Parts: sequence; structure tokens; C-alpha cells
Amino acid sequence: MKKYLEKKLVYACLFLTVIAALETPFGTWTYSQIFAMISAGDKKRVIAEILFIILATAFLVLAQYLYARSLNQTIFSFNENVRTYLLKSTFSTEDENISAKLSFVNNDLEMIERNYISQIFSFISSVVSLVVCLLLAINANFILTLIFMAFSSLSVIAPKIMAKKVQESSKIWSDKVSKYTGFMNDYLKHINLILHYNAFPFLFEKGKKVVYESANAKKKRDNTIALSNFIAGILAYALSFLPIGIGIWFVIDKRLSLSSFIMVQYSSAWIVNNILAINGSLTTINSAKPLLKHFDQLQILSEKTRSGENEQVEFSALNVEHISFAFDEHQVVKDVNLVINKGDKILITGRSGQGKSTLLHLLTNALKPDSGKAFFVTAGGQKILTKPEYFGEVDQNSNIFNDTFRFNLTLGREFSDEEINVALNKAGLTELGQRVGLDGQINEDGNNLSGGEKKRIELARAFLYNRNFLLIDEGTASLDPKTAEDIHNLLLDDSNLTVIEIDHHIPDDIRKKFSKCYELKDSNLLLI
Repeated sequence: MKKYLEKKLVYACLFLTVIAALETPFGTWTYSQIFAMISAGDKKRVIAEILFIILATAFLVLAQYLYARSLNQTIFSFNENVRTYLLKSTFSTEDENISAKLSFVNNDLEMIERNYISQIFSFISSVVSLVVCLLLAINANFILTLIFMAFSSLSVIAPKIMAKKVQESSKIWSDKVSKYTGFMNDYLKHINLILHYNAFPFLFEKGKKVVYESANAKKKRDNTIALSNFIAGILAYALSFLPIGIGIWFVIDKRLSLSSFIMVQYSSAWIVNNILAINGSLTTINSAKPLLKHFDQLQILSEKTRSGENEQVEFSALNVEHISFAFDEHQVVKDVNLVINKGDKILITGRSGQGKSTLLHLLTNALKPDSGKAFFVTAGGQKILTKPEYFGEVDQNSNIFNDTFRFNLTLGREFSDEEINVALNKAGLTELGQRVGLDGQINEDGNNLSGGEKKRIELARAFLYNRNFLLIDEGTASLDPKTAEDIHNLLLDDSNLTVIEIDHHIPDDIRKKFSKCYELKDSNLLLI
């Protein structure tokens, strides 16, 4: 957590927290001084002390305002630093679904800000107020203060009793919110499909259940926190009246002045309130602790990845030597050997579930094989292990951003308009570029583009980044035959491109253009 907080802001907030926390004990002292001034009967003292009280109160009110601003700035800094760190960490590459990640960003982070950071400063404020009120009370009468504290201190056991239940209920709530976010993501994305099949009543019933479960989990979490605070309140208030009776007996017996009794009683009341506040803060902090564990598991992306280096390798061939890989004791590929020369066009077929996509991930080392290796051989004979960033990829589901046409091509890297236009021309997108314009908007998931245009954007992106080794995983499967043929001709007629394509349904006239065709069957790669 420390690395997400700026020290200067934290120290400033701590200082202002301490100053602002003096408002309560100062009010206690002021209240007792009223009785002291009445008893003294000194008018000059009244004028001086009232003037001091007004000035001191104004100062403390100002301190409260500055504390609030400082806390807001600290939370802003934390929010910015965490969200920036998430962008450059392994958070985005974790196996969790997107809905769970969005739930973490939108809900869990806010809970950490509200239930952890803010409560830590509230806890410190309550401790300072408690200590100063305690000192004022002890100064007024040590024995009576000791009696008050002996009874009030019993309430601190509440957070320990309820801490585990609070954490458990918070985790359940977080899980239910994640499911709700996932449902809403699917619901909003596929609402037209739902309506098309008249399935709205069924999705509505499912949605009602998800909404109920998430809302109910929040209610149970809040009720658990409320129960913890209730137990603390019962213990604190129920045990506070006996010492008040003892204090009244001391005043009647002339062993204590009225102003001193007011000081002890009023301070003790605030001591109880501060103990309750401390209990509440600890309970709330406990509810956020399960979420903090996620931060400890995040790692920063590699420096090369963060630098955006567009590293390329001039290769003469890609060699695959004795690669094997098993998943959950199921052999996916076994002792695969393959040589792909620069400019080759390779087709890999096979039934669904045979592991064709897994094989592509093994070729790029995005997935580490159990044995064997895949490497490039340069013109000079040097062997270089493959990396995902050496390849261009075209998948069945195109990666299209809700951003400008330019950004969808460049991904934010600086390219000249001339370089972009060359890539567009090579991918057959010149007409789209003229129609939309480089700074024209592409809708979410490319909803204002045809399927062929989406694929060509991915190709233009690869060309722009000089990725001349393309991996196509069912990249044309969703296209009409004419568009698929046009894109195949674009790829297979270019002698500078090296292509590995996975597909089930390739027409014979297109199949003939591939250098070699393989079938992945029963973990073996067979030449056909």
C-alpha cells in the first residue's frame, strides 16, 4: 500500500488530522470553563477567555477544512497511482474475466479508499482526541477518570469478536458484485440477441436473482458491521452510567468541584465516543483487508514491455524442435518438429479441441512447453528464442478499439501519415481510410465496420508494426466466401509474408497456395 501513497501528502494529512482532532477536547475544556468562570465571578477573566475561545475555535474549524482537503488530495493521489499502476502491471493479463477486473476497479478500489485510507485517518483522529480528553479528565480527577475508563474500556472487545465475520461478509459481497457486473456486461452486449429470440423474460428473471444476491450480500455486510458497532455501543453506554453516579456522589460529598466533575464526565463521554469511533474504524478497516491482498499479488510488466520497444528479428527460418505440452494430464502436442522458412505459408487443420491454438502459443513462447523449444534462425545462423511480440496476430474475434481509426492502427505509437497510408494500401483499406478519415471514430467492437474491414485493420496494424510473420487463428472463419478469398489472396500472394494459419474450411483453390498443409491429430502434427 505504501508505494501508492505520496509521503508528503500523507505527512501533511497526518499533521492536520492531529490538529483537527483537538476540536473535540477543546470543546470539552470550553464546556468545563463555563462553570469555572461562573464560579470565579471574575468579569475580566470572562472577556479574555471568551475571546480566546472564539479565536481558537475559528482556528480549529479552519484546521478541519484543511484536513478535509488534504484527505481528498491524498485519496486522489492514491486513486491515480493505483489505477496507473494497474495499467502497467500484470493485472490486465490475469486469467480473471473482464467483469471481475472491472468490478475490482470500480467497486473494490472505492471500498479501499473509503473503508481503509479514510478510516485510518479517522482512527488516528479518534486516538488523538481520546488521549487529549483522557489527559484533561485525569487532570480534573484521576480516581473518577480511572473508574470511567475501567468500565468504558470493555467495549474494545467488539471488533475482535466480529472481525472475522466482517471480513467474510465483505468477501462474499465482492464476489456477488463481480457476478452482477458480469451479468450486466453480457446483458448490455447481447440485448439485441436476447430480444431477437424473445428471451427477455428468462434473462430478466436471471437478472433479478443476480441483483437480489448482490444487494443482499451488501445488506448482510452492512448489517454485520452494524452488529459489531451495536455490540460496542451496548458495552460502552451501558457501562457509562455507574461512574456518572459515582461522580455525582463525589460532588455532593464536596470531594470534587462541579467544573471538575463536568470536565471528567464530559471528557469521559467523548472518550466513550472516541472508543466507539475507534471500534468502528477498526471494523471498517478489517472489512477492506481481504481486498488489499490483491495488490500484493500484482507484478510490474517488464521494462521492455513498458518502454514500448518495437523489437523485430530478421530471421531466415523458425525451427520447432521436439515440443511437447500437456494440460491437466491431457497430452495436447507430443514431440512436434517443424521448420518454417521465411516466406512460407503454412496451413494447420484439425478437429476442434485438438490443440491448434495451443500450438500457436507454444510457437511464440506465450505458453512454455513441457519440453522442446521454438526459435528463430537468423541469416548468420544465430538462434533466438521466439517471443509473442515478434508476430502479428489475426484472431476470429477482431481486436477493435472504441477510438479513432488512427489509434486502431497505431495503438498510440507515433507513425507518419505516409507510413499509415502505405500499410492501409497493403491491407486493402485505402477506400475505408478515405471514407472514415484517420481521425474518424470507430465504434465499440467495430460495429460501424464490416467483418472484412475489421480483419484488414488487424493486417494493416501488423504491417505498420513491421510484423511480417503472421499467425491467423480462424481469422477468416466468420467472413463470407468472397471476402475470405480476397484476404487469403492478399496474404498468400505476398512473398515477404510468412504465414501460419489455423482453419477448418479452406477451399481447394486457396489450399493450393499454401507451401505446406498439416493436420493436428491425437497430439501429433501430420503433413498432409
